Amino acid sequence: MMISRRTTLLLGGAAALLPTAARAEVNTIRVGIQRGLTYLPFAVVEHESLIEKHAKALGLGDVTVTWNRSSGGNVLNDALLAGTLDCAATGFPSFFVLWSRARGRQAIKALASYGSTPLLLVTRNPAVKTIADFTDASRIAVPAVKSSVQATLLQMAAEKQFGQYDRLDHLTTSRSHPDALLAVLSMMGEIDSAFSAPPYQYQALARPGIHVVTSSDEIFGGPLSNGALYMTERFHDENPGAAKALNLALREALAIVTNDQRRAAEMYIATSEEKIKVETVLQTLSAPGTVFEAAPRGVMKFADFIHKTGAMQKTPSSWKDLFFPEAHDLPGN
Repeated sequence: MMISRRTTLLLGGAAALLPTAARAEVNTIRVGIQRGLTYLPFAVVEHESLIEKHAKALGLGDVTVTWNRSSGGNVLNDALLAGTLDCAATGFPSFFVLWSRARGRQAIKALASYGSTPLLLVTRNPAVKTIADFTDASRIAVPAVKSSVQATLLQMAAEKQFGQYDRLDHLTTSRSHPDALLAVLSMMGEIDSAFSAPPYQYQALARPGIHVVTSSDEIFGGPLSNGALYMTERFHDENPGAAKALNLALREALAIVTNDQRRAAEMYIATSEEKIKVETVLQTLSAPGTVFEAAPRGVMKFADFIHKTGAMQKTPSSWKDLFFPEAHDLPGN
């Protein structure tokens, strides 16, 4: 059968109007996170294959999702810029610093935050009651020196106490949360303190002789989100379906964590493979100040401080400058 040139042109025009997501978008999404209950929503996303679910519903077909767990946000940032990760979820400092420095096709923004949990600085040193009691013999484990939420909170506490934000920086050392817990509980070695996160901080406090020095609530004086899920603007713009699937998956996971904590706790244990009881996780989730939500809290206050330390080359005029439009309807600050 002969097809006229006019028919060919019409067919070509119609094809141009068809959705191109299934053809053009990635078929593998590589997500980077860290360990701990602050990343509980991502455990739910992984366990329930929520990204894959929403990707298929959006017409992207069968999408593969890989999960990469790192000890610090600086490592995730390097992987994001190197193109070995498509998106990362980590604390504000690493996100802010990369946002202020990345340019062009590697410029980044966030889709959403993923909740707030109290962070505790704990120690086995009986002489340390406040941060003023730390000496040069002390070592404080943080996820990443100078570039983690915990390291920044310690700087904020030092500024309040001593009028010098970097007064305690030389005492900090980078350790993953599990490694920091083991170091403090070993009752030997130079690391005697850890600015950690749940569940590790509560596991430490369950051991006699471990006590709290200060907390994120005491230092910050208000809600502070654990971090943000972010990606390059290039990935977001070239893969709108994948970005939407990520956003929808995170929002669904946050709802599950809020409405069915026991189920979420079971998913966390299954994906993390940590030897922890469901009841222990539930106790952590019931701690005052714990909330899992997409709204970014404390963005501007935290960004202003990090800029003051010189780590950020520029500051946002609004928290929305750091987030894609998908988040602009949220009650952030």
